Amino acid sequence: MIIQKKDFESEVIKLYKEYLLREPDKTGLYYFVSQLESKAIILDDVKNYYRNEKNSGFSLGFQKTDEDSNFLVRRGEVTILTGSSGSGKTTFLSQVLLHLMNYTNVLVASMEMRPVIQIAKMIQQTGVKEANDQQIEDFCNEYKNKLWLFNAQGTTSENDLVASLHFGKNVHDCHVFVIDSLMKVDSIAEDDYSSQKKFINKISCMARDLNIHIFLVAHTKKLADETVIPDASHILGSSHIRNLTDNIICLHRRKDVEQAKMLGELEEGDNPCTSYLMVQKQRNHPFEGTFSFWFDKFKQRFSERPC
Repeated sequence: MIIQKKDFESEVIKLYKEYLLREPDKTGLYYFVSQLESKAIILDDVKNYYRNEKNSGFSLGFQKTDEDSNFLVRRGEVTILTGSSGSGKTTFLSQVLLHLMNYTNVLVASMEMRPVIQIAKMIQQTGVKEANDQQIEDFCNEYKNKLWLFNAQGTTSENDLVASLHFGKNVHDCHVFVIDSLMKVDSIAEDDYSSQKKFINKISCMARDLNIHIFLVAHTKKLADETVIPDASHILGSSHIRNLTDNIICLHRRKDVEQAKMLGELEEGDNPCTSYLMVQKQRNHPFEGTFSFWFDKFKQRFSERPC
């Protein structure tokens, strides 16, 4: 369940050394040229897209996002999840991963949360607040071959991170990956737009070439106050982050509503949502819009209905 840096066998690193050294634009160019070698290949690919890919993908686990395929976790894509600090990005993704593990293996490269804390959060999201030894063992046994956690707190190198994605896909058959967060990659500084562009290009090529989905957590700039609803333009860093990725979803926590509920300031029967999930970009689907959610602090879960 836990992947250490030492797990990256030398054979694995050697196998992908050529890939790591290739320029992302050359990787993309090679793919495009190879597909144009035969007109028949292009026709078959387009037919396959309409028959099998256009409305296919993993569900986030919510009826609202599933309806009309409003948002699906499609292979070959990179999704930015953004939001202000404390908005619940990591918690939301943890809940989504619990659902996705019904269908595929996942790998989480979190430089912001220790693996043991990630597992404890997931156990709580199954409805167990204070787990006993048996409940912990049951959870780990159920997900031991489905959930893989890259143990690298603080920061990690770009090459180690890329190698962990290859390792997860080719050794553990993972098809969904989480990188949390962009600014924890040690070669990327907040104002180093060139490095940000190269990294986004690299993981976008990886998502396509390996046929995987990558969730990339990106923080927002500091906003004027907590009532301001952030959008894609508030993502911290270069505009390339939002331009080069396939999808952007933004999570906003309505702390003013939470406070009003806590202080009993709402009218009787009034129970407004406490979070918004905003789909602000989809390269391969026309839907853009906002979903309302209610956050259950006891279960640490987002609900589509008042709770």
